[in-house]
Amino acid sequence: MKQENDDITRLFRTRLGDAEMPVRDGFWEKLETDIPLAGQRGRRLLMFRVAAAASVLLVLAGASTAFWYFSPKEEMRQAFHQINLVNGANIDGDGIRIQPGPKPTPLGNILPKPRHGQANGTPAMPTDTKEDSIAVSFSFSISFSASAGGHSTASRPDNGYWPAANAAATTTPVAAAGEGGADNKPAAAKNTTRRRWALKAEIGTTLPAQGGNYKMPITAGATIERQLTPHVGIESGLLYSNLRSAGQKLHYIGIPLRANFTFVNTRKVDLYATVGGIAEKCVAGAPDNGFGKEPIQLAVTGGVGIRYKLNDRLALFAEPGVSHYFPTDSSLSTVRTKRPTNLNLLCGLRMTY
Repeated sequence: MKQENDDITRLFRTRLGDAEMPVRDGFWEKLETDIPLAGQRGRRLLMFRVAAAASVLLVLAGASTAFWYFSPKEEMRQAFHQINLVNGANIDGDGIRIQPGPKPTPLGNILPKPRHGQANGTPAMPTDTKEDSIAVSFSFSISFSASAGGHSTASRPDNGYWPAANAAATTTPVAAAGEGGADNKPAAAKNTTRRRWALKAEIGTTLPAQGGNYKMPITAGATIERQLTPHVGIESGLLYSNLRSAGQKLHYIGIPLRANFTFVNTRKVDLYATVGGIAEKCVAGAPDNGFGKEPIQLAVTGGVGIRYKLNDRLALFAEPGVSHYFPTDSSLSTVRTKRPTNLNLLCGLRMTY
């Protein structure tokens, strides 16, 4: 059986040793153009997968934050309070569990009993040479706390957290009697100042156009945000964009103006919406960068954002959104003329002060 297979293989080698197949005209040129397109399609597919994964993570983060924010924290706190009371524990005003301590020992068990012929309550002088000494010490402390507005902080949660988190800012110590006299006044409560300014460093991109002939532009810059109210802020700054395509690299400088609306504000995560516009001007790469040939290009932007707070000053943010660029008299073709309405993503670091 093996010899027959070797004979068949030898026969094919001798018959097809010099076999050739003619190739049609333009086959190799078309293959050279198809190979880069296949790589671009792979990159586009990877980019779409990354965008889909980021969208899913954003939706999951928003759903988790909304579930946590709207959960019945007051009912949960009361349930835990009832459990602690059933177990014999007590909860003080700062939300700290206190176990009941031992009962004080009556003084009658400490002081010696009066001897025969001695008045009650008057200790008799010892008649023997040995002296008995008894040391009795008493210690007690009284503390008062007053909350701003006249309401007790022990029964009022602060955004789902125990009032101990804000005890330093909401309670006012009262001077004890005898230390400062009757003229002593409560110390002024510390007012925590809300930071109204924020500096943002961001980088982002948008989708390409015409199958990758107009590549994904790179955008980077810095903006300053001013909080008008706890939920509304305005933002502006300077952005640089690099638009690349076959045979040309254009450099743009833009000034954005956006309004941010915060609708979920927690201790670690914020969710907000942003809407505004941007004015851009080509400063390098074009044959003529004057305002006549390359006028200012205007666009409107909008989207949502999520912010994760690293500490009380620094936070990471991501802003997926949509932008639409209006047509101009420019003769250049860019990704913004081929795809005026496009999806974009901005990520960066935010610092408040």
